[in-house]
Amino acid sequence: MNKHSFIIEANSFHNLPISGDFSFNNTNKNLIIFCHGFKGFKDWGCWNLVSNYFCQRGFNFLKFNFSHNGTTVSNLSEITDFNAFRNNNYSIELQDISRVINYVKSSKSILNHNNLYLIGHSRGGGIACLATQNHPEITKLVTWAGVADFEERFPSKKELFIWKNKVTRNIINKRTEVIYPQDYQFYEDFIRNRNLLDIRKSLSEFRGKFLVCYGSLDKVISNDSAFMMHKLVFNSEIKSFRTNHTFSSKHPWDKKVLPSVLEELCKETIKFLSD
Repeated sequence: MNKHSFIIEANSFHNLPISGDFSFNNTNKNLIIFCHGFKGFKDWGCWNLVSNYFCQRGFNFLKFNFSHNGTTVSNLSEITDFNAFRNNNYSIELQDISRVINYVKSSKSILNHNNLYLIGHSRGGGIACLATQNHPEITKLVTWAGVADFEERFPSKKELFIWKNKVTRNIINKRTEVIYPQDYQFYEDFIRNRNLLDIRKSLSEFRGKFLVCYGSLDKVISNDSAFMMHKLVFNSEIKSFRTNHTFSSKHPWDKKVLPSVLEELCKETIKFLSD
């Protein structure tokens, strides 16, 4: 198994770079691109162990930091760029996944692959669903505790009014107690691009195979979201795990093995992708 890190440089259209890495074996011909969730990053919790797990079982595995997730090229595992974080939105993340897909298809990538699959966790699951609109080469899609409707994630009208007047609202990381700023442009961007950011529409038009995985004890994303996503795609499967939103992973994760339920999730995902 080999490891390779990469940077997709900023340009006139995208003002921040994307950092990523992949675990690969030259004999593997299937590529998985993994999308992390809100307040997450590519090296959060068990994601490195997950990457190795898939690679050892026949899948090249690429994970990346969304350009505005708050990490930097010099600090990949902490959210320190609050200016980037406050200016992030769903449209940027959707552009980011296209930048990554175009990168692996370009001559700059050393990854050869026959099949391209997406896995997304939480908000990254919603972004992965949207990516299928622009990339028909995605033949299989997997969500782990995925968001099914971005509009439902916004606060009430009263809270939106307060947010608009203050411009910035504060989001607290319960683990570190660090405050992350989020500007009202996040909501405005969604309203402007509502049709492009319609997860339900994207799923209803997806013609590939779809696996929906959720934790029955998830307190972040409703289990109803998983059921709804499953119904939208004709060729879909759904799997339940008795666990929380992060499938019993946490950050930091100092152990050298996956939590048992996360390993079971990986096994079920590999089984689905191998069929």
